[in-house]
Amino acid sequence: MVSGGETSGYGLLTARENIWMFSQFYGVPSKVSKGRIDELMHIFGLWDKRNAKVRMLSTGQRQKMNMIRGFVTDPDILFLDEPTLGLDVNAARVIREYVTNWVRGQKGKTVLLTTHYMAEADQMCDRIAIIDKGKILACDTPENLKRMIRTETTFRLEVDAIRDLTTFSTMQGVKNFSHKDDIAKNRSFLTFILEDEGPVAEILSTITLQGKKVHSLQKSEPTLEDVFISMVGRGFE
Repeated sequence: MVSGGETSGYGLLTARENIWMFSQFYGVPSKVSKGRIDELMHIFGLWDKRNAKVRMLSTGQRQKMNMIRGFVTDPDILFLDEPTLGLDVNAARVIREYVTNWVRGQKGKTVLLTTHYMAEADQMCDRIAIIDKGKILACDTPENLKRMIRTETTFRLEVDAIRDLTTFSTMQGVKNFSHKDDIAKNRSFLTFILEDEGPVAEILSTITLQGKKVHSLQKSEPTLEDVFISMVGRGFE
């Protein structure tokens, strides 16, 4: 199992020594493990840090080391818990692509992934379970999950910061409503899942009556986050 943000590893050992030691716990022949370690360190961009003590690695570099540790034993089943947490965009992309190619390019390989990044789940997973408070609400392919709410219409608005949001969730035709605030920019980002486009005029009128400006309005195809909000009734906390 590999967890995002995990701080495992022996600080007095180098990154390469830590991974090699872990492979020995699982009985991987030393010659085999050293070859895998070198290959994976190149793939994950950690080769230049192979001789650095773990205590000197950044959070992102430690996460790369943990990912290599997970793959060096060539497991049949691998648990990944928020594997791209704390990584920059390029490093996260490398991990997503490697995991996807690894599991789909070999028979008998399975990855169980937990993530709050819906785009990541959409890209990597063959089947997705939506869980809320320990209960599985749905489990299907990404496409089938999105098809479940395709009859609905999703609108996303960027507006001046709004304090009174109670009206939106009670409007007729609004199935679900969520929002995020950007205090620094003094903006609110509103997401509406509607039965049809009927409530749009009332939504815009409510915003303008509060003296707020609409900076953008987008109609979008359903995403996995829309599916989550539709089933759970709220955004991610």
